[in-house]
Amino acid sequence: MTGSDLSSPLGRVRCTPAAHPSPSGPLVARTPAHGDDLDPVVKASITRSGIVLAVVGAGSSVCVYLGHGWFHGVFLPFLGVSAPLGDAVGGLLIVLMAFLAQILVSTLLFKDGFLGLLRSHLTLRHAEEGLRAEIEELDQLASTDRLTGAWNRRWLENLAAAEIDRLARSECALSMLMLDIDHFKAINDVHGHAVGDDVLAALADTLRRALRPSDSLIRWGGEEFVVLSPGTTLTAAIVLAERLRGLVASAGFAPVGHLTISLGAAECLPGESWRQWLERADASLYRAKAGGRNQVRFAPEAPVHPHDELVLGGGLVQLHWHPSHCCGHQGIDRAHQSLFSISNDLLAAMLADARTADVAEIVALLVREVAAHFDEEEAVLAAAGYPDLAEHKALHHTLLERAKRLAQEFAAGTLEIGPLFQFLSYDVVARHMLGADRKYFPWILAASAADADQAG
Repeated sequence: MTGSDLSSPLGRVRCTPAAHPSPSGPLVARTPAHGDDLDPVVKASITRSGIVLAVVGAGSSVCVYLGHGWFHGVFLPFLGVSAPLGDAVGGLLIVLMAFLAQILVSTLLFKDGFLGLLRSHLTLRHAEEGLRAEIEELDQLASTDRLTGAWNRRWLENLAAAEIDRLARSECALSMLMLDIDHFKAINDVHGHAVGDDVLAALADTLRRALRPSDSLIRWGGEEFVVLSPGTTLTAAIVLAERLRGLVASAGFAPVGHLTISLGAAECLPGESWRQWLERADASLYRAKAGGRNQVRFAPEAPVHPHDELVLGGGLVQLHWHPSHCCGHQGIDRAHQSLFSISNDLLAAMLADARTADVAEIVALLVREVAAHFDEEEAVLAAAGYPDLAEHKALHHTLLERAKRLAQEFAAGTLEIGPLFQFLSYDVVARHMLGADRKYFPWILAASAADADQAG
């Protein structure tokens, strides 16, 4: 690498390579010759000054020699000026004429009345502007992918480090999407790599049109892209990912036809490194590919079970129910599945940009069902003799009171739907019911087994 300006949207740093021995021997410091360290403009100005002074000096000497007798013998007596005063006036006239002569000679020789300095300044300024434009163009080329026009991995790593640092200082949300074209190898095999390149460029244009100005599209490599979304919570990233998925699925990419993409979403956690965050997003993308492609999966902020993530696909957002979620009590399991379904309806309404009143009705229904489920669950746990029932009831009370408060703020127009949805669907439905509720599963199973023995 040679000395160059490496840049990113975060600023530019001048990088100078370390001195390395040359093949012919060690580096030897070079002593500049006389005048080598002078700026070319300075040297040109000195040369021009010398030429003009020589011409003006010679001309002035000739004028003084030829006009001296006339000036003192005719002009001064005509004005009635004494000899001493006449000498002073003569000196001023010589200076004035020399100044005017300098401008005239400089203009004739250099097309600039100021020894070419003005022209040199303009030339330098234009050269500097051109150099700055070239540097910016080189910076752009060094930070972007030539095929798609998206940012490249080097730029992403620089920006991600800065955004993670900002996250630590401001606690502002920061999310990332990783996406991959489904069955892209088949496109290259059937249509050729040139068509594959065209598809990548067209996909990048399609994605870019759907992103906010604050979002960044990065080509990670091959057919993989990354979307970096500052100020975006996990819920908002999931919504964005589903919109991108649907947009690509409905678009046409000649001559291939239709494409689908799989996406993984992850929100950066406090104290998390760039690599850890990237690995969680990549793992979510892998699950989306392994789960059938053309879908979105996200990395839970606090995973409690490998099956507990959200799955998005088919135009609707769904909480994926897995048999391992069942506790063995039909009433509790049926209530959990019902709450999953209502959460799906809430996010579907968000994706469809439903009226605020319609969304508020779904929110109210979800809060009512959560309250009813908590009452039923507590009764079942009391009958099963669950020893941590008091702690569990206190947790229910905390969650329910916050859910009611957030629902009231949303109904009053003082809270956006995003934070409310994330709390209801993620904190209450997903995290609590698939996390804290698992602690009582053994007691439910034991009670069910005891009931079966009695019945037998």
